[in-house]
Amino acid sequence: MYKLETLIFSDGERYPLLINRKTGIPDFYSSLWVTIELRNQSAVNTIRNKLNTILWLMKWEKANNLMLSEVIKNNEILSDATLESLIQHMRINATKQKNNRNTKKKIWAGGPRPQFIDTYSSVSANHQYNRLTTLSDYILFLAKIMNISDVYQEKVIKLISKIKGIRYKTNHSLSYKQENELPDGLLDEFMSIANYSNPNNPFQDTGIRKRNQLMFILLRELGIRRGELLSIQIPFIDIGTSKPSILIRRTHDDKLDTRKVQAVSKTRERRLPISHSTAQLINDYIMNFRSKIPYANKHPYLFVTHRKGKTQGHPISTSSFDNIIVPTMKRMDSRFSIIHPHIFRHAWNLDFSRKIDKNNNSLNNNKSHKNFISPEKEAKIRQDIMGHSSEKSGNIYNQRYIREKANQISLEIQTEFQDRMKNYESSKNC
Repeated sequence: MYKLETLIFSDGERYPLLINRKTGIPDFYSSLWVTIELRNQSAVNTIRNKLNTILWLMKWEKANNLMLSEVIKNNEILSDATLESLIQHMRINATKQKNNRNTKKKIWAGGPRPQFIDTYSSVSANHQYNRLTTLSDYILFLAKIMNISDVYQEKVIKLISKIKGIRYKTNHSLSYKQENELPDGLLDEFMSIANYSNPNNPFQDTGIRKRNQLMFILLRELGIRRGELLSIQIPFIDIGTSKPSILIRRTHDDKLDTRKVQAVSKTRERRLPISHSTAQLINDYIMNFRSKIPYANKHPYLFVTHRKGKTQGHPISTSSFDNIIVPTMKRMDSRFSIIHPHIFRHAWNLDFSRKIDKNNNSLNNNKSHKNFISPEKEAKIRQDIMGHSSEKSGNIYNQRYIREKANQISLEIQTEFQDRMKNYESSKNC
C-alpha cells in the first residue's frame, strides 16, 4: 500500500508524493499528475489533500481488485453498480472507519423481518464535494495522457459529468458552527489558564508556558491564522520602536524551515501593530528562553520545540500545536471543548464589529462625522487587517455578530409589541 510523503528539494520546494511502503517507489500516475498539472497551480496543502483522496481511491481499488488507470487504458467504462460503489466509498469517513470500524444497523428492507447491514460514518458534505471533484479531475487527467478513442472520450466526459452532478455543497450561511455557540468570556477564561503564572496551567516547564501564552495572545490580539502564527520569523518583528509591529509574510518553500508540512501564511502579507506589553513578552521569550534551546539559533522562526529530542529547537509543527498544545489546554475545562485555533480569528472579528458599533454610537451614528465608519469602510479595514484578497472573504467572520444583532432587534420588537398590548389592555379597562 501507499503512504503520503512530502519531499523537500534543495531550493526549499515541498513536493508531496504517494510512496509505496514496501519498495519506496512513487506511484506513477499520481506523481505524473502532481508534476504536470498540480505543481504549478496548487498550494502544497491543496496537493496533499488531493493525494489523500487518491490514497482513499487506492483502498477502494484494492478492495474491488480494479485499477481505475487500467479501466481507462483499456477503454472500458465503469458499470452503474461499480460507480455507485466508488461514490459511496468517497463518502465514508476514513478516520472514524479506522477507529470504530463498521457498525451494524437494523433496517427494514421489504422482507418479513428487519435486517442488519453495515453502515459507516460519512464525511461532511463539503468534504464529499472536494473528494468527488478530485476524483473527476483525476479521471480527466488519466484520459488526457492515455491513447483513447474519440468515442471513449465522450463516455469519459459523461462519466465525469455524472460524478460532478451528484455533488452537493452545504450553505455556509446556514450551517451550524462551533464559534456560533462560544459564550462571551470563555476565551478569556482559556487565556487565564494559559497564563504562564497560573498554577492551573497544565504545562510544567516555564519556557513552554511562556511560549504557549505568547502564541495564544498573538492569536487572540491579532486574529491571525494558526499557520501565520507558526511562520512568524524574528526578523519580521519590530519591537525596538515606539510602534512595535509584526509582519505577517508568506514563507513558502523556505530552505530554513525543516518542517515537511510548512505552517504558512495563506493570503496577503500585512504589517500588524502590537501592544508594548506583547512586545515585551516577545522579547522576554526570545532573550531568556528561546536563546537557550539547542539548534534554535540555526533558523529565524520565533516559536520552537522545547522538549528534548531530534526536533528540539526546530520550528514547532502544526501537528504539535493541534495535537498536543491545544488539546492539553482543552482538557482543563470541559467547556473548552468547543475551542479550536481558528475560533480566535472569529472572536477577533466579533470584537472588531462591536468596536465599530461602539464608535459609531458614540457619534450618534452621524454619517457626516469624519470618524464615522461606514459599512464600506469597515469592510476595507477588515480586509486589510485579515489579509484577505477580497472584501467578501470577511463575510463568514461576521455571521455571529449579524446573528447577535438580529436576535437583539428581534427581542426589541417583541418587547415593543408586548408593551403596546399592555397599553391597549390598560386603555380598554379604563
